[in-house]
Amino acid sequence: FFWFRLPFSANINLPLRKYLKVSSPNIMTLPHIIRATRVAQGPLLKRQITRSISIGTDLKKSSATWQPARPWFDDGNSNLAADNELTMEKVFAGKKVAVFGVPAPFTGTCSYAHVPPYNQLRAEFAAAGVDAVVCYSVSCPYANYNWGLGMKAMKLTFVSDVGGEWSDEHDLTVDYSATSLGKRSKRFSMIVDDGVVKSFNVVEDASGDAEVLLEQAKK
Repeated sequence: FFWFRLPFSANINLPLRKYLKVSSPNIMTLPHIIRATRVAQGPLLKRQITRSISIGTDLKKSSATWQPARPWFDDGNSNLAADNELTMEKVFAGKKVAVFGVPAPFTGTCSYAHVPPYNQLRAEFAAAGVDAVVCYSVSCPYANYNWGLGMKAMKLTFVSDVGGEWSDEHDLTVDYSATSLGKRSKRFSMIVDDGVVKSFNVVEDASGDAEVLLEQAKK
């Protein structure tokens, strides 16, 4: 197994901390992380699996837009959503794209189990012909940017569906109000080639998702 340095170890959720076996304040192994997040957030991993996006769907036909994860600009660049929007055409046209969706930045399973394997396997995705590996969430682009930066995962592309319109359109919205997150996206992954969905997964095992999607990308 491998280890990685946590970007915000001082802020680890207290329910998680009691399950973690940490060799130093800033280092812990991925198996410890996976076990901890499964125990502490188990109910979120047991949702019914249903297919939300059909194979063959052309995502370029959607009028919904995403926002790129970004810092707040104070150098004269625009912070307006209209000036930064990513259309589905811009994201997918002429490209092979791996997309994985997470409920929210800075949350346990997303930070400790779902994103790290994708970051580790980014080169393997490129070797399989994937042009971009996109981490999608219903979120604020500024929080999303700092989350990716803190995890040293900026070789992935982080995007935000600020109002959840794309999530609603594709029946991916889940109400996480019980954990103070409100309406977010369910956990999913897919391979999209020139906008057309080639594979789609509703994810139960966040830690194993990157390997599953990588195998699908090779087909």
